[in-house]
Amino acid sequence: MMKVATEQRIDKLITESADERKRVRRLVASGRWRDAEPDADRSRAFAARGVKRSVVPAAGAEAIVGSTIDYQPVSFLTEGATVRRAVAYVEINTPVSHASGSGFLMGEDLFITNQHVIADAAAAHSAVLIFDREMDERGQPRATTTFRLDPDAFALFSPEDDLDYAVIAVGSRIAGSAMLDEMGWCALSDTPDRHVIGMPVNIIQHPNGWPKTVALRNNTLTYRTDRALLYETDTEPGSSGSPVFSDGWDVVALHHYGSPFLSAADTPDAARTVVNEGVRISAIVRDLKARSSALSAAQAQRLMAALALADSQAAAAGGHQLGPPRPGRGASPPTENLPLPTAPHAANSAPVPACMSSANPQGASAMNATNPDGSVTVTVPLEITVRLASGAVPPAAASVGAALAAAGAGPVRTLTRASEAVKVDADYDNRRGYDEAFIPGNVVALPVMAASLRREIAPLRGNEAGAASGLLRYEHFSLVLHKTRRMAIFTATNIDGATYLSVDRQSGQVGDSEGEKWFKDTRVSDAYTLNQDFYSGWSDYFDRGHLTRRTDPTWGTAAEAERANADTFHFANCSPQHFRFNQTAKFWQGAERFVLENGLLASESGKRICVIQGPIFNDTIDLWADDVQIPSSFFKVVVWRGAAGLKAVGMIVDQLALMSETRKALKPPAQLASVDVSQWRVAIPVIEQRTGLDFGDAVRGADTIASSTQPNVGAERAVLMRDMADLLR
Repeated sequence: MMKVATEQRIDKLITESADERKRVRRLVASGRWRDAEPDADRSRAFAARGVKRSVVPAAGAEAIVGSTIDYQPVSFLTEGATVRRAVAYVEINTPVSHASGSGFLMGEDLFITNQHVIADAAAAHSAVLIFDREMDERGQPRATTTFRLDPDAFALFSPEDDLDYAVIAVGSRIAGSAMLDEMGWCALSDTPDRHVIGMPVNIIQHPNGWPKTVALRNNTLTYRTDRALLYETDTEPGSSGSPVFSDGWDVVALHHYGSPFLSAADTPDAARTVVNEGVRISAIVRDLKARSSALSAAQAQRLMAALALADSQAAAAGGHQLGPPRPGRGASPPTENLPLPTAPHAANSAPVPACMSSANPQGASAMNATNPDGSVTVTVPLEITVRLASGAVPPAAASVGAALAAAGAGPVRTLTRASEAVKVDADYDNRRGYDEAFIPGNVVALPVMAASLRREIAPLRGNEAGAASGLLRYEHFSLVLHKTRRMAIFTATNIDGATYLSVDRQSGQVGDSEGEKWFKDTRVSDAYTLNQDFYSGWSDYFDRGHLTRRTDPTWGTAAEAERANADTFHFANCSPQHFRFNQTAKFWQGAERFVLENGLLASESGKRICVIQGPIFNDTIDLWADDVQIPSSFFKVVVWRGAAGLKAVGMIVDQLALMSETRKALKPPAQLASVDVSQWRVAIPVIEQRTGLDFGDAVRGADTIASSTQPNVGAERAVLMRDMADLLR
């Protein structure tokens, strides 16, 4: 009777969800499966977790066609091969009946399947778990290992018409040679970042009692209720109790029932569709936590240890523990006697990330050098030598791109990222960049770099004008990249308060809202910038932080402002900024606007400002994210003309003290009573000493920190900023 009631409920759910599932299938068929999820917060959380595993940019690519993206990183195979061992064939034999199904280890010694597979403790005593019941790479059966269940130690059931689960302790081994701890487990979690409507799901199962199989195709997640997920994946009797996975191998459901359903209205091509229902893992986890208080102390401890595995797994995930300070690639300038933040103890004591190998202890990225004979040597760390035909010799500062250009490669002007909103004008020849004479009657020159920095300039591709200078010109701002740190050494921006326009961040049109699409600059090698793979992989720590602020260069005509807005979304203008730093450092974010909006430029013709900013590296305190040195501080120099001539303000803002906090989802962080973002008003020579940049006599002479209205700054020449007005005393 219970089975009949369950089937009737599922049929009713399938009927009621027909229109919504049809909408999802249409979006998937048109290549828009990411638009199927109606919950924006869930989409952001899923993106923070799932896109890290993708080899395809999160915004998609125009060259990818079809209903779904079939690309997966090869880790999809290795991770799948690992989790598949936790899935077992379940066989129940009693004197009067025989039944079978699937299930999996949810912890070191706890097994989960459906209650309609193992009904109660008595059935559990008659059941066995057979692991590795599968074919090997030669098509031959693997050696299996069989365990009993031990419901006397632990057993918890939810009825078939509720959450339909059975969680039971694994008992003794009765056949085979493998140990239980070799099988691993599939951790359960109730966090809202594991699935979205429209995504594919995969099931590892024992259909019809066959050796282990996996369903990977035609498997769209189409509907969600509080307790269940509906998906279209091939299953058979015997699949009950199987884990339902995302492409990131997160368990999202416990497979429960499959129901054939035929309706021309439901299915566009009137084909037979198998609609499967899985019990949501989040619902099971919440129920298990609620029931733990009624268990014995030992049983509750056993259960909670299993449920804690998802958290410990996330904490131990490769690439998500910041490494301690170590010598950087490119000497850091000497540190001025300025108060420096102390690195968080936990982060400082972290081991070197597992991805670092003894053969490449610094995790060094590709390097290149030009040899006297005209060849170009690329170290990755494997060395590859390219020799140009006809004795062509690229200039001494040329990059591999220059060698290719000299060999006949033309300029590349195709965008590398798709975008539905912000559009980058790929004809970079129309960018004038930073104007040193922007402030009438004055010259605010680009900073001169110390010799050690000049050696680290990332050259442009050889077909670009002034390639060796590395100067990337955008609309109303320019920047130079550091080739080994893969971030800008500095950016320099002109701001015109008289013609400033607010540009909508999402659409790229004049307006006011949020949203982000980031782009690669085809004028410079990808090897010289941190791109989306890094920011996706480390999104639990860092935002993609603008150096030249998005709103700074958005002035002039509407077309110029929109082009400038889009230009700020190049990865060359991006730096890893801790999410709280990026979203709470109000003085840092508002310095230029404060100067303009408080009328402090009333005596200056045109209300014009020059701003130079960038990261500050310090090998003694900077933490590392894999092979990326994370700047602990950022500087900003704001220059304008007052009634008596040029004025300048220098700032340093530190983010190191925030580095011990990780966020759980890609959404605005919860407000804290106090956020320790250390901000100093500093003398410009302090910035010069810490960066290796020389701002010139005009800017140093305009520094207002020594004015009589400033507090006594003492030997440290730094004022801890506690108010916006501290910028301009």
